Formats: sequence, structure tokens, C-alpha cells
Amino acid sequence: MTSRTIARLAALALLPTLAACTSLAWEGAYAPAAKASMGRAVAHDAAAGFTAGAMEPARSDGAASAARKVIRSADLRLDVDDADATGREIVRVANESGGFVLSSSRLRYQIKVPAGGLDSAVERIESMGELTHRAFHGEDVTAEYVDLEVRLKNAHAAREAYEALLKKAATVEEMLKVEQALHEVQERIELLAGRRKYLDDHLALSDIDVSLREVETPGPLRVLWNGVAWFAKLLW
Repeated sequence: MTSRTIARLAALALLPTLAACTSLAWEGAYAPAAKASMGRAVAHDAAAGFTAGAMEPARSDGAASAARKVIRSADLRLDVDDADATGREIVRVANESGGFVLSSSRLRYQIKVPAGGLDSAVERIESMGELTHRAFHGEDVTAEYVDLEVRLKNAHAAREAYEALLKKAATVEEMLKVEQALHEVQERIELLAGRRKYLDDHLALSDIDVSLREVETPGPLRVLWNGVAWFAKLLW
């Protein structure tokens, strides 16, 4: 048996160990980071002065400051005279802002607008009626995003190593083992890339959830009648 054959067999024997280590790294590091990141959502009202945009400068701790990645959204409640007319205006705000309507009913609209235009879109919608509730929400996904980038880089490097090993496989058994490992790495790459795309999409577009309540505004005759009725009660 040549030294080249021995080296090839040794590399194949290490495939299960490499796969197990990769899987443990994924379960032990990525999942907790993702859960921790998802739990860091914070909410506050407009008076808190939440900075516009999906990315904010991080505080420097001596190292080069990184760009923070924050998914932003807003909740609004309005009292309006005409819910149908207000709904059309909300749709116009979404379109003119470069976004779109995600869902709608007569008294509720959920729209998406570019993250950088969230504040201006909120201001336009607020002017359509009497504001009864306003809240901004932010979810910091910086840690998860950085973790995804590192794991994607490592997964791509592992795929390249398996591809190189596949070219050296001399038997069907060797080829099947390497192809199985390569398939598992490719699945992991697709999963990581899909999660990163999800975060990119939510960082680029902010949600605005608008709830409407139609309130009838009394006309001049109704105001006069209410005054007469009130005066009559005083007399009796």
C-alpha cells in the first residue's frame, strides 16, 4: 500500500469526525446566538429619539467600531373621519416611499417602507387623523449577522476542501462518503444564506402597522341640537 493511498484513507476516515464537529459547532454556537439576538428587541415611543436607518454606529471599546444592524418598525393608531379615504392615503405613502402594502383591511394596514424613510412615512400618516398611539420598535441583530458571516465563510471553505477530496477519490465507497459530507455542507450553506437574506430584507424595509378608528364628526346642525338638548336638561 502506497503512502498516497494511506493518506487518502486517513482523510476519508476523518470525514465523520469533521461532520460531527461541524454539527456540534452549529448547535452549540449558532442557535444560542440566534436566540439571544432575537430576544434583544426593544420598544420605545418617538420621544426617545430612535435614530433613523437600519444601521447605527456602535460604541467603540478600543477596537474599530462596527456598524450595528437594527430591524426597525412602528405601530400607529389613529382616529379618522373617513377610514376609506385614509386607507387610500396610507397606500399612497407606501408607494411613494418606495415600499408596498403587505396586508390591508378597512381599519388596518400593514405597509413596508425603506428603513431610511421610516420616520418621514410615520409623520405623513400621523397627519391623517388624531394620533392616539405611537410606538417604535427595534431589534438588534448585529451579533447574529456577524455569526452568520463567519459560519458561511467556514462552510464555504469546508465545501472547497470536500470538493478537492472528491477529485482524489479512487473507489466508489470513497466517492460516496465524500459526496455525503459535501451534501451536508451544502445544505448548511443554503440554510445560513437563507437566514442572512431574511435579515437583509428586514433591515432594508421597515414595517408600519396602522390601526384606524372611524369617529363621526358632528356637523353644525348636530352641534346646535346637542346644545339645545343640554340646555333643556338644565331647565328640567
